Amino acid sequence: MNTRLLFLSTAASLLLCSCATPPRRAPAGALPASDFEATIARIRQTDPASPTLLNARLAYAEFLLSRAQGPCAQRLVLAQEQLGTVEASPKTRVMFPQGWARAADLEYRLHLARAECGSAADRRDDLLAAIAAARRAVGLYRNAFDYQAMVIMQFDVGVTLHQLGDNAAALVALQGALDMDREFGFEDDARQNYQLLLTWRGQPAGPAQVVALMQDFPKREAILHFAWRPGDAQVAVEQHRTFLEDDRVVHSRAAAAFERRIAAQPAGGWTVSYVHRVTRYDPGVWPTDPGPQKDQWLLPPALLCAADFKVSAKGELQAVTDSRALAARLSARVAKVIKAGAPAGERSHKAKSETFDGASANLSPGLLEAGTAETYQLETAMWVGAKLEQGAWYELSSPLSLPGMPQFVVQQRIEFAFTRRVPCTAADSSPTCVEIVLHATPDKASLNDVLTDITDPEDRFVDYDASIDARIVVDPATLLPYAREEQIYWFASLGSGKGDALLESDHLLATTKYGR
Repeated sequence: MNTRLLFLSTAASLLLCSCATPPRRAPAGALPASDFEATIARIRQTDPASPTLLNARLAYAEFLLSRAQGPCAQRLVLAQEQLGTVEASPKTRVMFPQGWARAADLEYRLHLARAECGSAADRRDDLLAAIAAARRAVGLYRNAFDYQAMVIMQFDVGVTLHQLGDNAAALVALQGALDMDREFGFEDDARQNYQLLLTWRGQPAGPAQVVALMQDFPKREAILHFAWRPGDAQVAVEQHRTFLEDDRVVHSRAAAAFERRIAAQPAGGWTVSYVHRVTRYDPGVWPTDPGPQKDQWLLPPALLCAADFKVSAKGELQAVTDSRALAARLSARVAKVIKAGAPAGERSHKAKSETFDGASANLSPGLLEAGTAETYQLETAMWVGAKLEQGAWYELSSPLSLPGMPQFVVQQRIEFAFTRRVPCTAADSSPTCVEIVLHATPDKASLNDVLTDITDPEDRFVDYDASIDARIVVDPATLLPYAREEQIYWFASLGSGKGDALLESDHLLATTKYGR
């Protein structure tokens, strides 16, 4: 068995002894404006394709809106320039983790600042624009699984409505923030919001009144047990990929649907096997965007199908059992799709040849084993025996494959939290499952070692960046997985930083429906 699977047996012990509360919204450093401008100029010179440039512009805009000195009008013009440049960049449509929500957040602050220091005649329009931006940020932070920031923006909607004089709508918005506080267990935030709610209602808002409202505030924890049971399930996986090629945004969709069977092993433990993995597998090798055929980008096949595997009675991965046979079948399926969708003309033969080679590498038995192991780790193995308090952030370090380069594994920092109780499926009404959110980024030292080993001085990596945000829905009583949603972003630039650059974002959703 591939040695990359061995780390799974220690994941649970690492989880139980690791605890942290990392801030998810890192503010820009308190630097003078000239330093931000120098940083932006340096990145534009050395690595203009990097998303770091976009983040630097947002940091500069945040500084201008919150800590910079000088005339209000001048600062707002400069902040608007930075936001406008970011929003106009095609990179923001591809790889911009946390950036979309952050840009809407800053747009809210920009309109709010205009209302404060602009003309009285424009104040109402500025406040309305601020409310619209805040509401957009609420949705974007929710999509990024940044629930704390989501609640803050919902609170900002209420405060701005109150400034506008729409007290009824302000109360509704603030109550919405309190509902979120209760759902996600943000106790300190709820205490402050209840005090403000009482004040806006014109009621006594002292400590005793707030305590009375907080008496039934939920205290939740998730205790996760591995207790699988035999049975069949229907699994559906869909992945949307967005790729930036020469400032042209290319989209592709991959999908798979198959049956999963969990059966007891005679000596204890469980065997997981799959049916129909190939017949209902669309690898997404060809972009779905129309465009000149000679410019079509040949995306590698998406690895959506897991290999069969065995686990112990305690939930430890024992072996991946059919990776070679599955790799051959998937490669044949991909070859058939490539032949059917290859562009006509002079480039057809070269395109098919390049894609055949890439498909074989991306669907190798080793990568299938590693992909199966990582999926099992994220959905199940990491949580065996865990006891998690709602809203508390924990941290561990674990080896994971690099987005965009799955053949390479580096140590990654994983932050995670039990966020809320949810129904296991859309058809369920009772919130019997738990949602766990995690954020993974490569360890810089480990990443640099790998990048140094795989490149030479003339064709070296100037920059590589990646992040994985995921939400896992599992039954805490059994650790049977019901949903996994991942948002993966990666960027790489080679040579001088002015040549080859790759940017890609992937959104994956896998759902499991168990037989009743």
